[in-house]
Amino acid sequence: MSCSDIPEYDLSVYQGDDKTFLFRHRVGEDLLDLTNYTITFECANTALSREAIVADQVTNKGEYSVVFVPADTENTDSSRVKFEVVFWPTGLAGVKNTKYTGTLKIVQEVV
Repeated sequence: MSCSDIPEYDLSVYQGDDKTFLFRHRVGEDLLDLTNYTITFECANTALSREAIVADQVTNKGEYSVVFVPADTENTDSSRVKFEVVFWPTGLAGVKNTKYTGTLKIVQEVV
């Protein structure tokens, strides 16, 4: 897959807020069973990088989330950072599979 084939998305979170981004991954029409997958949200600002939470695949097949708490963003100097979401089907020692990229915008609080 060339870089131009990787989808791009823009996400935003208000500085100092709780924010959960919920995703469901499909292959064609079918939801992908993410059992044993490690999914990472890798940001240019490493303080915003994190491992996604993979939902119970029996009741929520294909579902995972990326969670931010106020402490993650309240003191950041970043306003827009590049990220990529990576699937590791056999764990972090396995093959890196970038699913999509984009930018995360930290919306500054109005004072």
